[in-house]
Amino acid sequence: MNISLFFKAPTNQLTSGGSQNNSAIQSFSDVLMLILVLLILVAFIVIMIVVANFFLHGGPSMINKKPRPSDGKELTPTQKFILAASSVTLGREYKCLIDIWGTRNSEKGKQRAKELYEWGWGRLTADNARTAAEECMNSGYNKRFLIYTGAVQPSEGDKTDFSDFQKLLLDEMREKYPEQGMLAWDLVRTLSIVGGAYMGGAMEYENAAELALEACRRLQQSFSSWDDVAENYTLGYQYWRGRLSTDRLKYYKKLSKTWVYDIPWDTPLKEEEL
Repeated sequence: MNISLFFKAPTNQLTSGGSQNNSAIQSFSDVLMLILVLLILVAFIVIMIVVANFFLHGGPSMINKKPRPSDGKELTPTQKFILAASSVTLGREYKCLIDIWGTRNSEKGKQRAKELYEWGWGRLTADNARTAAEECMNSGYNKRFLIYTGAVQPSEGDKTDFSDFQKLLLDEMREKYPEQGMLAWDLVRTLSIVGGAYMGGAMEYENAAELALEACRRLQQSFSSWDDVAENYTLGYQYWRGRLSTDRLKYYKKLSKTWVYDIPWDTPLKEEEL
């Protein structure tokens, strides 16, 4: 009797079963590999979003968890107006005089406000903040518009040459805002200066509020609505940045649907309500 024939059938069955097991293991490995690739792809997308957010906003990172704001019910009409006027810009929880976030009560918040101020304006002191705020209100970037249109003569050291991109924006300002130029850009920056100086602990509230009230009154005198301010501010922002950008305008339009902009444009601004 041939012994090899006796064992032939079982051997073939074992070989077939092993192939099936190997195929199942290979399929499972393929699934694991696919899951791993998907996880890596998701992680890459998240990292790219974070990096893009940083470079879009510029300056020190503001992607940390933001302080939770109050609903503003305790504010006076004048304080609500200052808050709304300050909210056209990004990072308002570190640059707004009306502190609905409790930023100034937190050492971490004050430090962040100080970092943001010094990134844009140099060393944070009360005197430096007042000087910067007054320069913004009295000349600022809008002086460049006035020089370009011939409304004022340049002083020594003033910029008198303009790039093609700047001329494009200045011509748009002349068409849409012949009297204002890019004044909203300067006045909102004034609010950011005094707000940041207050948030960072360098200015007392009363001193910062005095300058903020003046800037807001000038906004009311020069523009007709919140949308008007936001559009003019955006032109100045693009001039400063050196390229077309609508991120601030989109931010405003989103925020304009909230209670922050429920305050009427023609609200009387009163010193006793500061």
